[in-house]
Amino acid sequence: MKDYYKDKRISNSSLSWFQTSPRYFKDMFDNTIEEESKPYFEKGQQVHMFILEPDEFEKEYTFMDYDPPKSAQQKAFCEKVARLKKGTKDEQLIRAYKDIYSTKESDDKILEKAKVLEKDYKDFIKFTKLNPHVIKVLPTAVLKQLEESKIKVLEHKVARNIVFSEEHKLFGDSDKLFIKNEFAIQWEYPKLGLSCKSMLDRIIIDHERKEISIVDLKTTSNLPEFKDKAKEYRYHRQMAFYWMAVTWYITNELKLNIADYTKNTYIVAISTKGPVAVKVFKVLESTLLDGLKEIEQVMPELKWHFDNNLWDYTRLYYEGEGLETF
Repeated sequence: MKDYYKDKRISNSSLSWFQTSPRYFKDMFDNTIEEESKPYFEKGQQVHMFILEPDEFEKEYTFMDYDPPKSAQQKAFCEKVARLKKGTKDEQLIRAYKDIYSTKESDDKILEKAKVLEKDYKDFIKFTKLNPHVIKVLPTAVLKQLEESKIKVLEHKVARNIVFSEEHKLFGDSDKLFIKNEFAIQWEYPKLGLSCKSMLDRIIIDHERKEISIVDLKTTSNLPEFKDKAKEYRYHRQMAFYWMAVTWYITNELKLNIADYTKNTYIVAISTKGPVAVKVFKVLESTLLDGLKEIEQVMPELKWHFDNNLWDYTRLYYEGEGLETF
């Protein structure tokens, strides 16, 4: 998956960058700036991985019965204390504090503060010593919520069948069924020659029934308003972009005619605030067409900017008088 994010191709997310401005797209595309990480993005990633990639989740996360340090500096201090081996305990605490915090206080005052931190987070320090290769530590309260999310998906009569189907054990390719979670497709946009990529949460290709299903998991803090917000978040465009990727894959990789298959598009929405609940939405063909129209409008504009290597303003600015109207 890491190689997927390093691959410089146009994704649905990058279309949103372009909507902000051509310059923002180019800077993000070239990795000269980094998009701000938001807590709800990480929570959504955790739910995705816990449900769709449980083995990968175990490699990246672990849980503990106590709260981790509240700040990055406190965490760095604890990790430093856990790693230091030379000197007395007091010397280690002073050194760790000085390495992390900018201070001109006396060693006695520093030791006093360092001992308070050590006492507050002694369990975390002990855990870090025992588990030096753990990437991320989560409080057990998060585990409870993740387990509840999985249970609610399993209890939902539609979500259970499309996320945890009976054929789930047949992961991989076969003559009859193809099921993959976190399925990456590198593809080419028709006629314009633009390199694209898509990461599908889940795809099910049933060769016997001639049916293809795309399943996308979404987390939301406001499930009742999810449907109303879907277009605002461009989910219709995202799903249409995915279908362009799948069409390319079916045609060029599997050498099949996608017209022979029925297409299903599902969004499984999981609440992250309040009692955990699940809703499943089937995306209509008319909704996908709206998304396709948006893609067809923006891709030629992107092509023009790539061809001309002009990114500070819009194409309209460069080809017009520099005025905009409203």
